[in-house]
Amino acid sequence: MRKLLLLTFLMFTSVGFAQHSGRGGRMSQRQMDPNKVPKIGVVYGTVVDSASGSPISYASVAIINNRSNTIMTGGITNKDGEFHIKEIALGRHKVLIEYIGYKKVELGPYTFMPFGGNQTEYNLETISLTQTTLQMAGVDVEGERPLFVQTAEKRVFNVEKNSLSTGGNAIDALRQVPGVEVDPDDNISLRGSSRVNLMIDGKPSSIAGGDIKSLLQSVPAANIADIEVMTNPGAKYDPEGMAGIINIVLKENKFAGLNGNVNTGGDSQGGNNFSSQVNYRTITFNSFINLGMNDRKRISDGDSYRWMDFPAFRNELNQKTDSKSGGPNLFVKTGFEYFVDPTQSLAISTTISNGNRNSDSETYTLDTGPGEKKYYRTTTGDGDRNGYDINLNYDKKFTNPKQKLTTYIRFSDGLNDGLNEYYNTDDGGVDFVDLDKAKNVQDGTSKSFDFKLDYSHPFNDNSKLEVGLASKATDRGDTQISEVFDQTTNQYIADRAFSNEFVYNETVHAAYIQYGGALGFIGYNVGGRYETVDMISELKTTKDSFNNDYRSFYPSLSVTFGAPQLLQIQTSFSKRVRRPRSRMLNPFSSRQDTKNIRKGNPFLKPEYTDSYELNFSRFSKGISLTLGGYYRYTTDRMQRHKVVRPDGVSVATYANIGTQKTKGLEYNAVGSLGRKLRLILSGSYYWDELNSDLYGTDYNKTAQNQRMRITTIWNITPTTEFMFFMFYMPARDIAIGKMDAMTWSSMSIKKKLMDERLNLTLNVNDPFGLSGMGFETWGDIDEDGTRDWYQDSNRNWSSQTIRLTLEYRFGKMEDRSRFSRQRGEGMEMEESSGEIF
Repeated sequence: MRKLLLLTFLMFTSVGFAQHSGRGGRMSQRQMDPNKVPKIGVVYGTVVDSASGSPISYASVAIINNRSNTIMTGGITNKDGEFHIKEIALGRHKVLIEYIGYKKVELGPYTFMPFGGNQTEYNLETISLTQTTLQMAGVDVEGERPLFVQTAEKRVFNVEKNSLSTGGNAIDALRQVPGVEVDPDDNISLRGSSRVNLMIDGKPSSIAGGDIKSLLQSVPAANIADIEVMTNPGAKYDPEGMAGIINIVLKENKFAGLNGNVNTGGDSQGGNNFSSQVNYRTITFNSFINLGMNDRKRISDGDSYRWMDFPAFRNELNQKTDSKSGGPNLFVKTGFEYFVDPTQSLAISTTISNGNRNSDSETYTLDTGPGEKKYYRTTTGDGDRNGYDINLNYDKKFTNPKQKLTTYIRFSDGLNDGLNEYYNTDDGGVDFVDLDKAKNVQDGTSKSFDFKLDYSHPFNDNSKLEVGLASKATDRGDTQISEVFDQTTNQYIADRAFSNEFVYNETVHAAYIQYGGALGFIGYNVGGRYETVDMISELKTTKDSFNNDYRSFYPSLSVTFGAPQLLQIQTSFSKRVRRPRSRMLNPFSSRQDTKNIRKGNPFLKPEYTDSYELNFSRFSKGISLTLGGYYRYTTDRMQRHKVVRPDGVSVATYANIGTQKTKGLEYNAVGSLGRKLRLILSGSYYWDELNSDLYGTDYNKTAQNQRMRITTIWNITPTTEFMFFMFYMPARDIAIGKMDAMTWSSMSIKKKLMDERLNLTLNVNDPFGLSGMGFETWGDIDEDGTRDWYQDSNRNWSSQTIRLTLEYRFGKMEDRSRFSRQRGEGMEMEESSGEIF
């Protein structure tokens, strides 16, 4: 019946067009407006490289009206090179396929009509693109993969093409990713929040004893292919991480035969690095090894001034600190992959991580009120971490390649040990300062077992159902042994007040369902995840145990409107969680020095966040613009806070302090200035509102901040590339004070030799000497109009370094692989539109 009505409508429309045509040609053109006719056309196909036959991801596909030459709609290819575009207006249209570094292909025109020997659906099958060399103002620039890609689901940053992090580690690579911040202490945050779920190849890691920062410091940037960022992931992903997921994808060579690369270099502070990737692949199996070794040096200094008012006196504390740290790191990942047949693959891999960190610091202190104390505080530290994990993966594809079954099992074992020793040296103040010599020994262990199964089932209408199961069991142990120096016996004796053993066990079982598809220009994805968590911790020293079991449901929804070639609107919602870690739960006190004590809170509850996003994006003629807003509402926020006891000792602990509201705006602008220069400009502006009654009265504070970054890529010659990066965070107010502006910059120049088999890269970090941070904090104003404490602190890093790195590639450069495994825990790109940056 609908078809009959459509044919009748088209018949009368045609008669009307014919009548107007007899009266004048101009009326015909106006009546045939392609935007006002039914939109029932469909076109689909696969885009591949003409030389290797491998799929081309993120290629742009545009539907162009043959008469007006305007873009009607479009999309991009997914990770398998496939595209499926619906809601095409009836008429005659061309199909334009483009990708950086390839000659564009124009197909058609095709007549989208339901009669007259025509059709409304076209299968373009396989479309081959040929690589080309772009002529840029007399300079030949080899076409290559984009540096940055944003889709409706995630952002992908291409580390391979980023010479700024050459010779560095994963931390250096993360500094360049839009939306990700790394402070001078290598702490990572996303959209201003440190509550991030960090993964390697789609899986969380426990091989560093839970110290993910140390693990990332050991991973060479040369072994990383991409960094993927998901700020509002769906129900199929682990909900851990309030701000989202950062996934580091290691290189997976698909070239036939023996291939690899070797990187080595050093810097002006005495640091050195070596990394290598070797791969041997045939049509039925693949074996690989990624190796990285580095030894980085860090030098810093700082000063702090603090006063506190007590009923009878004011205490003032002036401190100046010099410190240095460093140590060797080792990272190895090796494995074997067997392609059983074109539909099945089996793989086993293992990762080994080892590192040592030595630190020395000296703090000069002038402590006045009451009396006067002058002394040096010397602290030495020696840390050792190591661990491994073993992964077993099985992937199965069916007759329809979009129908998939993937599963993995993993076991991880790691430890993180440390020895810290400190003592005082009196410097002749009015009051004598005791030696206060002590040492603390930490012995941390972490074991985990993970299982995950995912099944994806496509339907004829191009929708897809995904279901899965996941289970993870984690056991952590933390032993603290404290000793103090007895000057009468001239030896160390046990300090039982600060010695303890704490164990922590957590088991998480999860099941999810997710369904996605498209209704014309509207793409959607809806899902839900149910988790059960069993948590038990025990302080063996006192034989106290604590249980915290809970059940949670995590819904998610994502809707996309339109195509990026015109205007794409994407909105999403998800519920996230942050679970308390063992260090946050351990109730026993650990001593940093006589003035500072730290302990956990075994009664901490998990914090939950409702996350909302709305993004607008457009990609046209090589220019990409994205503007988005987000809102997060967090309940039972966990936060570390300090309480100063009457004796002046500062006690740091954790508590569920209340609720937090975060709202922000983000922008990305990508394009070219002339033909040699490419720019990536991004930034954000956000507000944090914290509400708490922790301190006995209602506490309502709002902090605001913004971040800006720019990356410049200049192709000086076909074999010479210059890159510059700068990150800037203006001075801002925080809940209890204000922070100074922060700046980080780096530049690099890369020379390609021997047909790019040999590359020489020179990096300069912090060329303008602007890194460092400072802050002021203070207490609330009392009823008498005064504050009871104030602190002003500054830190500086000796970060001006020059690093020289040499890279050599060997083996064949043609991709002849038949099959390819997924990159981990379902981090593949969905069939959604996006932009190529």
